[in-house]
Amino acid sequence: MLKNIAGIIESVKISPNITLVTLYNTQVSNREKIFRKLAENGINLDIISQSPSFGGDITLSFSLPDKDLAKTLEIAATFKTQYEKTEINICSNNLTISFFGAEIINTPGIAASIFETFSQKEINIILITTSDVSVSCLVAKSDEVKVMKMLQEYNLID
Repeated sequence: MLKNIAGIIESVKISPNITLVTLYNTQVSNREKIFRKLAENGINLDIISQSPSFGGDITLSFSLPDKDLAKTLEIAATFKTQYEKTEINICSNNLTISFFGAEIINTPGIAASIFETFSQKEINIILITTSDVSVSCLVAKSDEVKVMKMLQEYNLID
């Protein structure tokens, strides 16, 4: 639970108005092209997730600010026309909660504690990313009140 790791979490960042884009059945060779085109258009991505690649098609998910959705759809559509099997799924109006702490790398079970707390509070995590110093979770806007209460309960925000 978060109460067991609250001392390791140094800060929490909440990013509202986030869209999740998922490209199903896209060629692995398109991955770099998609991200390059998004970057050329000034679109910053947050969480990126890819299904395992065994030389065939992949499912690629990434989150970005809601304001960049229209341009992202234009870009994604060009890849869909190049490769007809690709399907695009959009889920807007989410938020990302990012937990930061220098000791995350040296503390086994941080992610498990975060996920357990979200589960106990009945907050569905849509997408996850981790690094040596952070754990980020994408959740639906409809869970925002539960998220804020949870973070306040563990004194992670004011």
